[in-house]
Amino acid sequence: MKDQELDRWTSAWREGAPPASDLACMARRERRLLTIWIAFDWIVGAGLLAFAAWIWFAIGTPVMRFAAAGIVLLTIAVLAFTVVNWRGSLAGDRASAVDFLGLALRRSSARLRYIRFGWWVLVADLVVIAGAFALEIRDEGMARLPGMLAAAMVATAVAGAVLLWWGRRERRRAERLATMQQALNADMEGGHE
Repeated sequence: MKDQELDRWTSAWREGAPPASDLACMARRERRLLTIWIAFDWIVGAGLLAFAAWIWFAIGTPVMRFAAAGIVLLTIAVLAFTVVNWRGSLAGDRASAVDFLGLALRRSSARLRYIRFGWWVLVADLVVIAGAFALEIRDEGMARLPGMLAAAMVATAVAGAVLLWWGRRERRRAERLATMQQALNADMEGGHE
């Protein structure tokens, strides 16, 4: 669900419960986006596994084999996490505001877990990169180190910036959903639905 849709839905709720068809439409759109996101994870994972196989067999130096092994292990870990994290998030469309809001909160929690896991993957990437650097220095010397360090710093900074931005955005969204759920629960306790 986009932030604008969430704002529109919140204001519609304040004016009176939005029609179930609008909620179902938003739930279907979010489900399609999640399906695309999960498929993208698997496509990237397959590409990374193919890339790791290529550098293992085509290049075959100790540094590249170490990097290939790290890529394979991290890819398997990420894909396993993807399966566990998104389980239940593709549930069918919901008919009521309570059901939709519960589903939106579960999906938001799954996105927050995904972002936190992204930080761990970034740290693991840095460990693999440090190991590859150590092997490179041992086998080839320091000649390529400045370029390798610069590339690693840029990639880490970009990944960190994206994770920070996405995490803040998703936490704001989760807070707004929680506020909406509290208002909905208060309305239901007051006899409205």
